[in-house]
Amino acid sequence: MKKFLLHLFLLYSTIAFCQSKAYYLEGTLGKSKIFMRFEIYEDDSTPNIVYFYQSSLKDIKLEGKVSDGNNFTFYFKPGDNITEKFYLKKSGNSFDGFWYDAKDKKLAVHLEPVNFDNYKSNLKIRFDDEKLNLVKYRFLEFKKQKTTLYNNKEFVWYSEKHCASDFFRLGTNFSEKSKTLINPILEQIHIENTLSQLGCSSSFEYSNGQGIESNTTINYLNTNLLGFQTSDSWFCGGAHPDFGSSGYLIDLNNGKKYEIDDILAFDKSVTGDKENNFDAFSKYRTDFFAPKLLAVINSQEHFEKPKNEDDYCDYTNEEYWDFPSWNYTEKGIEFTPIFYRAARSCEESFLVPFEKLKKYKNPKFPYELK
Repeated sequence: MKKFLLHLFLLYSTIAFCQSKAYYLEGTLGKSKIFMRFEIYEDDSTPNIVYFYQSSLKDIKLEGKVSDGNNFTFYFKPGDNITEKFYLKKSGNSFDGFWYDAKDKKLAVHLEPVNFDNYKSNLKIRFDDEKLNLVKYRFLEFKKQKTTLYNNKEFVWYSEKHCASDFFRLGTNFSEKSKTLINPILEQIHIENTLSQLGCSSSFEYSNGQGIESNTTINYLNTNLLGFQTSDSWFCGGAHPDFGSSGYLIDLNNGKKYEIDDILAFDKSVTGDKENNFDAFSKYRTDFFAPKLLAVINSQEHFEKPKNEDDYCDYTNEEYWDFPSWNYTEKGIEFTPIFYRAARSCEESFLVPFEKLKKYKNPKFPYELK
C-alpha cells in the first residue's frame, strides 16, 4: 500500500506542478448528490476530471475538453462507447447543464464550490489534491464483521459499507487504556486504506470498490508491541497491475509507530527523517543499511549472482535492499527486496531471526529484539 500511495504522490505532484486552476464542486445530478474535482492546465485544454456519487463514494474518471473557458464537455468512455456525458456551462462560481447516459436519458446538473467548512474533521489527508477525501470521510460507515484471537487476545474486524476494505481494532480483553490509545490509530489506518480503495479507479471501467485486494495479518504481540502487515495488489488504471506490502510495529504503551530505522541502526548516522532530510536518509540507506542488511541475510541464504543475463533475480545487488519492505514477526523480521517493474516477480521475503539482528538494534528502541 505504501508503494501505491507513493505512486499517487508522484502523480499528484506532477499534476500540481503544471496545474493552473482546480475546481472542487458539489451539487446535484438529477435527484442524486454528487461531488466533482477537475483541473485545468495552462498548457493543455484537456482537464483531469473525477466525480463520485454520495451514495457510492467510488471515483469515476472522466475525459473531456473545455471550449471558450466556460463550456465543458466531460464523458466516460470505456472502450469505444461513451456511457455517460456532461455538458456544463460556467456562470460565476456555478456550473449548470445536463448529463446524458448511453441511451440519451437527460438529467439536469447543478454544481457549486464545495463548502469545506461543512466537512471539517481531524482526518489528515496526504495531498491537497485529495481534498474531497474530507467529503468521503464524512460518509464512511464501518460495521463489525468478526472477532479473532491472537496470543489469546481479541481482535475485532470491521468492513466498510461502500467498498472492500477490512481492518481490525483491539477487542474487549485489551485494557481500556490500550483501546483508547491504539484503536484511533488503527481506525486512521483503516480510513486511509478505505479512501485509497474508493479512489482506485480507471477510465477503462467503472469501479466496483475492489480494485485493491488487501490482506492484513497480525504477526507479533506482547505486552508492549503489536506487529502486523498489510499486503496489497491493485489495478487502478495504467499499463500494469502492481502489488506491495507494509509492515507496522506499534507501541501499545504510547501509540508510537516504529519504522525499521527506529528498530535497527547499522550506523550511527541512521535517520528515519525521510520527510525533512531525505538526502541524509537516502545516504544512510545506500551506504550502510543496504550493504549490511544484505550481508546479514546473505550469511544464511548464500545468494549467488545469476549467470544467465535473462535472470533478473539478482539478490546480491545492494540496490534492491536499500528500501525493502519489512514485517516484524514472532520469529524475527522479514525483509523483501524491492525490484524494478520487469523483475517484480523476484520479490521474495527472507526471515532474519532476532538473534542475528540484536547487535544492530537501534539504541533508542526501548525493547529487546525477541
